[in-house]
Amino acid sequence: MLCEKSPAGQLKSLIKSGETIIIPGAHDPLMGRILERMGFKCCQCAGWMTGAHLVTPEPVMTMTEQIEAARKVADHVNIPVISDAGTGYGEPVHIMRTVKEFHKAGIARINIEDQFFPKRASYHRGLEHVVGFDEFMRRIEFALKSREENGADILISGRTDAGNAVNGSWKEAGRRARALKEMGVDSIQPMTRTKDSMERFRQEFPDTDATLSTTTYFNGLPIEEIKAYGFQMISYPLATILASIAGVIDLWKGVQETGVASFDVAKAKEVREEIEDAIGLPDMWEIERQTVEYDNKHLEGRQVAGYEGYNQTEKK
Repeated sequence: MLCEKSPAGQLKSLIKSGETIIIPGAHDPLMGRILERMGFKCCQCAGWMTGAHLVTPEPVMTMTEQIEAARKVADHVNIPVISDAGTGYGEPVHIMRTVKEFHKAGIARINIEDQFFPKRASYHRGLEHVVGFDEFMRRIEFALKSREENGADILISGRTDAGNAVNGSWKEAGRRARALKEMGVDSIQPMTRTKDSMERFRQEFPDTDATLSTTTYFNGLPIEEIKAYGFQMISYPLATILASIAGVIDLWKGVQETGVASFDVAKAKEVREEIEDAIGLPDMWEIERQTVEYDNKHLEGRQVAGYEGYNQTEKK
């Protein structure tokens, strides 16, 4: 079922409602579809997780690779998809194209940051750098200009890493947030990953009339506490892919150690059926019952082998 509003329009409505928006990560279409079926109203194709999914670290990933990953998710869900857009992938002319291409891909919001370009891999070990104030403002200026000139229906979020950067400070992060607000971005995303960083940012930027977005990771602050700091949008850019890979590692370590792919039978059935429902298999089965499988239409349910377990009884 298609939504009458554009992805950006849907996201605008969510923001306008004032509700806290939880944004889980989705690195492929199946994850996006599952999250939508779970009731989440938005999801994100974040840079780190896209790079991991493609086995191409984010700092060397191209605009096209990020857009295609986000497009595949957006094509299979009816909820807004947010995507990282790095630094905008270059100078003003490149940034202007970036906005157009993400809009064409059906993305609801992009995040443009103030890191160096080309991006440095050391960011992902905590060695962070940001460009000067004027250069960052120029990036955002031309992103907004591109949206206006091209009639691009897309939200633009300004992200600052200044608070954690070796050449930055939380005072500078507050300064950049104020400038972003004046420029008219749709949301402001300081990289406030901890309680301490949220408190330090809000000391420098206490404004209550801007839409604030933040990220959180495992075992972080509860949603209500994050909300109390004034953040309406809360994204989890790593959780989905880390949890997925953790499950794969645990399963196959078990096979290596015991020779058995151990998995709870009830959970396996539940997950498989959820995947089948998410990708639309039941609808196809119904069409086949009415056509090519008409002679077998009396067969009901899902009769699938593979869950019997070791202690099987032979059918006679």
